[in-house]
Amino acid sequence: MKPARILTAPWRAVKNPLFLYQHHRQIHALRVALAFLFGLMINLSFPIQHGSWMLVTIVVMLGNVPHLGAVAQKTRQRTVGTTVGALAGLLALALYGVSPLLSFAWMVLVILLSAYHAIGKAGYTALTVGITLVIVAGVGDGTVDESLWRTANVALGSLISMLAASLFPQRALDHWRFLLSDNLRESALIYSHIARRVPLDTEAALGRFNTRLVAMRGLISAAASECEQSTVSFESIQRGQRTLYSLFDRMDDIAEKTAVLADGGRQRQAIVKALFRAAHGIRFLHADLLLNALPEPQLKERTPGACDWLSAELSQTTRRLCDELLLLMPAILATQQTLLPLSKEEALRRLED
Repeated sequence: MKPARILTAPWRAVKNPLFLYQHHRQIHALRVALAFLFGLMINLSFPIQHGSWMLVTIVVMLGNVPHLGAVAQKTRQRTVGTTVGALAGLLALALYGVSPLLSFAWMVLVILLSAYHAIGKAGYTALTVGITLVIVAGVGDGTVDESLWRTANVALGSLISMLAASLFPQRALDHWRFLLSDNLRESALIYSHIARRVPLDTEAALGRFNTRLVAMRGLISAAASECEQSTVSFESIQRGQRTLYSLFDRMDDIAEKTAVLADGGRQRQAIVKALFRAAHGIRFLHADLLLNALPEPQLKERTPGACDWLSAELSQTTRRLCDELLLLMPAILATQQTLLPLSKEEALRRLED
């Protein structure tokens, strides 16, 4: 190995999305602390007035938002909200010199509009407008100099937050795909156990599945933003997972009453293999593992039982999920600038294990 590669290996290792995902809490806490320390040093090194607003902004921006895409979204919303709120606050100060009542009426109107739009898609932006208005204008008797300092501190805090989010960036897209990988692997295990009548705590397994599904729901917007895609594909994959959950829940209820599950094992093995390959494909970014030639569901010559129909639906759902992930893969790969991917042989070896 070249000396330069040896020296940069630790840095490249901690930039690996899988490492960042596995240690996301610790890295997030360290990053927020470093950003706060940097803001504190700026306050202590320069004669900045109202510097506490910079520190407040850093904590608010990064506190519970670990992903780069979410921080970028929040920064855009806060920038717009801060700008509009600051202008509204400066206007309130100007109106105060004309008539305090006119200034108060303007502030109440802005707060009214802010509260109205706070319950909606642009809620954070609207809320920031109202907060910034109060910060800048106070009760109408503040000074322009003080207002500008507060606005500048909020803007600087937002910039520091973005820089901190770029340090060991935790992408919502990576978090989303690792959760998806775990769910696909869990799906393969659940179906295999149910179909082969192997004892399994299905309730606990489905509980883990649903917990990941709920977590993925909150990542969709930021993940789509990071790979510059609409949320349509992500929503479709989300629906596919909910279908899997429903199928396994119904299968578990009726499995003990059914002698065999569809096609004497051949279809079962194909579905399990497809789910395992899809899990590894999305985790290790190997699109060829998503290319699965699942056989068409074969219902038995006798009257098909409930599990036969459920297995046929499971096969179709698995095929659709693989197709949707295959279409999304180029956009995912485009975001992986510092990824240390496993080789295809390593991914296949892990799949076989």
